[in-house]
Amino acid sequence: MKYLITFCILISTNIFALTIEERIDRAHEEYAKRHLGYKSSWLPRVGETRGDDYRNCVQQKYYRNEDSYDFCAWHAGIGQYQ
Repeated sequence: MKYLITFCILISTNIFALTIEERIDRAHEEYAKRHLGYKSSWLPRVGETRGDDYRNCVQQKYYRNEDSYDFCAWHAGIGQYQ
């Protein structure tokens, strides 16, 4: 039982230990699968509204080489994205 608890703690801390670059990489992997219904789950949610999430995405340039409006709208869950 002690080993199971230790294992669970190690797994959970490893998941949250991702750098922001690794989180952005994973978000872009989800973005590539958006046509299958994937939603953004790796990027930080800031502020209180979806608009706050959208603005933060643009300011932090999480979109990388993708279309900024499309990627950030997908991340924030607003508007129509391709």
